[in-house]
Amino acid sequence: MEVFLVVFLLVLLIVLGSQLFLLIGAVSLALFALFGDVELFSLTKDMFDTVNKPALLSIPLYVFAGAIMSKGEIAKRLIDLMMAMFGWLKGGLAVGAILACVVFAAISGSSPVTLLAIGSVMFPAMIKYGYPENLALGSITTSGSLGIIIPPSIPMIIFSIMTGADVNKLFIAGILPGLITAALLIVLALLIARRYPLQTIPFSSRNLWKTFLRSIPALLMPFIIIGGIYGGIYNVTEAASVGAIYAILIELLYFRKSSWKEMANTLYDSVIVLGTIFIIIAMASIFNRFLILQDVPFWLIENLSGLVSSQMVFLMVTIGMLLIVGLFMDSISAILIMAPLLLPMARMYDVNLIHFGIIFTLALEIGYLTPPVGINLFVSSGLFNRPFGKVVVATFPYMLIILLTLMIVTFFPSLIL
Repeated sequence: MEVFLVVFLLVLLIVLGSQLFLLIGAVSLALFALFGDVELFSLTKDMFDTVNKPALLSIPLYVFAGAIMSKGEIAKRLIDLMMAMFGWLKGGLAVGAILACVVFAAISGSSPVTLLAIGSVMFPAMIKYGYPENLALGSITTSGSLGIIIPPSIPMIIFSIMTGADVNKLFIAGILPGLITAALLIVLALLIARRYPLQTIPFSSRNLWKTFLRSIPALLMPFIIIGGIYGGIYNVTEAASVGAIYAILIELLYFRKSSWKEMANTLYDSVIVLGTIFIIIAMASIFNRFLILQDVPFWLIENLSGLVSSQMVFLMVTIGMLLIVGLFMDSISAILIMAPLLLPMARMYDVNLIHFGIIFTLALEIGYLTPPVGINLFVSSGLFNRPFGKVVVATFPYMLIILLTLMIVTFFPSLIL
């Protein structure tokens, strides 16, 4: 009867279209009320302790910096540079879009922000020059998801908080998988582009030099953020604040095309993102505590031990579980629930935490591109005003590239460690 009540509550909240934090929080509290014997005060203390971590401050700062640049000149100048460099190639605009996403991902730490910033300019340009919609939609939507694998990465920060993995090492380990994915996406885009009579932009060394000079302030951004972290000058949170301040100063004092009012509105949007993420993390902490008190991780170990015979088998089972979870849950929520659940088994099979974190990130990156709740699919459908089903079909072959990168990283961990 108790289980039926919890399932009924879950279905009711889904039907009513409740927010994710309400869904997780209500079900967690119901589970404690029916099956647990814990004082409410201890739960609120757990929630506070979970979000009272300095590393979480970096999330709204990276989102803030990315939002400033996506609405200002920095993103536009990066795109102009990529078009000047690769527009002469058959399929060059797709190459430029992918590489622009790589550079912007090294600034924003967010997949949807990267897609919005680059896609809003590159998609109309590709359509203008005769690119088929499937090529334009697929390449831009998928390369936008690089925002969570190329550092700084918000999901990596969450994984670090939940497992104790070194976030700086996670960032370093994420560079090569991100570049491998980008390179494979470029190869696929160029192969598909050969089938179409595409227009190109004449190459001009003078224009390339001009756009390069104009984009130097934008190109400095990734070096300031990532270089400072790897050089030991500041930590991840401090790097986020440096990046946000740099973005504000460049847009207001150098480009002078943004107003203080626009900055205030962008800051407001970032605070909303912060509140949303924090309350999801707090509610997920209650659910995780219930699982631990009910010995669910140990039950999982006992039941999977008979099926899992080695470290590699465990990693493949983990990937399968994450791909399924990614169909129905965003990456942050999936990490909050699945990482603590699978951590004991990872330790039992002596899995390197950094390797485990990259596998988590790549597997859940695929979730951004798979229905029914793929975030980038919805963002792309709304941004480009195209049917959701059309975006899904266009994205599918490019999504397989990320799956290929995931397999490479899983079987060859020395590449990233």
